[in-house]
Amino acid sequence: MILFSIENLSIEEIAAMRQSLNVIDIKGSSAQFIATLQTKLDNEISSAQHILKQEEEKKSLGIEEIEKAQPAKKLTRKTKS
Repeated sequence: MILFSIENLSIEEIAAMRQSLNVIDIKGSSAQFIATLQTKLDNEISSAQHILKQEEEKKSLGIEEIEKAQPAKKLTRKTKS
């Protein structure tokens, strides 16, 4: 069997494909195939969500590092002489 990969799909597109498998008519002979496909898509969605979470954490850490690196600006008032 030759395996191919689907790339450049958003998580929403993968989720739509997964949801569509819940509403199709399945014959007994294809039940195992569809169940396997559902599992593969569930795994892809899980993996994509994990990657998105990691990217969000990296952004948050990057923002924190930038904020730490910038000196705090102090407000000073000028006094009249």
